[in-house]
Amino acid sequence: MNVNEKERKYTLRRLLTALPGLAFYLFMFSLRNEEFGEIYLSVGIAVLTVNLWIAESIPIYLASLIPLLLIPLHGILSFEKSISNYYNNTIRFFLGGFLLAYSIEKWHLHKRIAYKILSYTGENPRGILAGMMLSTCLISMWISNTATAIMMLPVAISVSSILNNSGSIHRNFFICMMLGIAYSANIGGIATITGTPPNIVYKGYLETLHKLDISFFQWMIFGIPLSLIMLWITYHLLSGFLFKISKRPSQSVANLLDEQYEELGKISTPEKRTLIIFTLTALLWILNEPIQHLIQLINPSWTLKEHQIALGAGIILLISPSGNRKGNRFSPLLVPKDLKSINWNILILFGGGMCMAKGLAVSGALEQLGILIKENSHFSIGLLLLILIALALYSTEIMSNVALSQIFIPVVFGISEAFGMSNVHQFGLPVVFACSFAFMFPISTPPNAVVFSSGKVSMKDMAFAGFFINIVGILLLWAFGLYIVPHLF
Repeated sequence: MNVNEKERKYTLRRLLTALPGLAFYLFMFSLRNEEFGEIYLSVGIAVLTVNLWIAESIPIYLASLIPLLLIPLHGILSFEKSISNYYNNTIRFFLGGFLLAYSIEKWHLHKRIAYKILSYTGENPRGILAGMMLSTCLISMWISNTATAIMMLPVAISVSSILNNSGSIHRNFFICMMLGIAYSANIGGIATITGTPPNIVYKGYLETLHKLDISFFQWMIFGIPLSLIMLWITYHLLSGFLFKISKRPSQSVANLLDEQYEELGKISTPEKRTLIIFTLTALLWILNEPIQHLIQLINPSWTLKEHQIALGAGIILLISPSGNRKGNRFSPLLVPKDLKSINWNILILFGGGMCMAKGLAVSGALEQLGILIKENSHFSIGLLLLILIALALYSTEIMSNVALSQIFIPVVFGISEAFGMSNVHQFGLPVVFACSFAFMFPISTPPNAVVFSSGKVSMKDMAFAGFFINIVGILLLWAFGLYIVPHLF
């Protein structure tokens, strides 16, 4: 069998995986009537789109355009209203965040931050693990979880190689370092809106379906404490119970970390300028509400929204000279070719998900689903919340957390409405966080896959640790949704 024939067979198999979704869409199309026609059609379109996302029968960005094609075609929404979901404020916000994160990576500012933290963590294995996990968590709050894991992995391997002693102490330390990177990258992502894609999806759906907003500062108020609590619990579970490691000091490791930091040299001009832009952007996001009130006093027609801040930061990065003496003095911090590194596909994915959800909402499908669940459910609010969190968390173990959040969050909003809950965040926030709490398998999240692909940690160890950490995550999010969220909103 030649290469071309293999490719044709592989392509055919992928296309065949789209047949269930296509068949369901055609079935819903055949059932349409005057009373429930739009509901049937919007559900059929949603199932077809989700099928294409999960099976990846066609590229994800193409699958994400299916709602834009079919929703206006069936008259559920106009084309103008459908396409507006692909360039709304949430998309603009994330694009600006992408540009800022890439500049941090490009000029290695994240490495400087990580090594600086590690240089303070002491000489013993537990202290080094704590520093590694804290560094990973803090960096992943602001840049891609995947990029954070890729950057921290060689550091962990270098540190672990120095402790290459015989016996279980080194093995346990090495496993903790590997798993600690993956888990910390996932945990850090929940702390800020820009930390991980599901957070952006949640913000977008909140605006699209409920006309509500959640500010960057509001998110950080609960996101950072929750993230740090989960990080602390994970650290102690890994190092104190699941894979016990020693507290004996190791001067050689401490020396290595100091050397790595010194090798970075003095902070460069591009790093300084990126740090200044990043700091100002973060401050504007955090202080946006009081700044907005001040602007309104000067001129009520002026606004300063978070997406405007994000795009403004991106534009400044594209026009600010880097001042790098080794290259062209007039070269900006970001150049046009850097735009190729931006994940445009995920922006289209967000747009497709929001367009799909808007179609489901306008047609009444989400409302009917919530009513159906309420009428056939005898669960209390607390038990239902626990079920939703567990369902989201274990679902994200086997599918993309972005795709899961696109599918699951509108359903959760529909359930909240059907139960007459005025606070949609009580179900929504714990569920969106659960989409990032996947610790058992390599396929669950990109950081898990990065660590597993190194060949330094086994599936058995990841599944063993992840099983217990998943349970802790479910209970923590359940308590957060039941007792904390009602007092925050």
